[in-house]
Amino acid sequence: MELEYRQSVYRRAIDTFGEEAQLWMVIEEMSELAKEICKFQRGKRSPVDIADEIADVQIMLEQATMIFGVDDLVREHIDAKVERLKERVR
Repeated sequence: MELEYRQSVYRRAIDTFGEEAQLWMVIEEMSELAKEICKFQRGKRSPVDIADEIADVQIMLEQATMIFGVDDLVREHIDAKVERLKERVR
């Protein structure tokens, strides 16, 4: 699926539900992912369950970057942090 298409759907969701509601959903989805990871660690969930929750979190994080208008800034920070991680694992 193309980024442009996803972003148009995200924009409609933000316009429909509002920025505040979507930001609360970011928090809710991250919480659900944390819960599923804990259950996975106890052998009660599968990688499919984790993948589903990761997808939900990524969708909501992409909406958050749109709401805050920080897409380029986030990419810059990711690049810098990946470089820092590369140095740490040497």
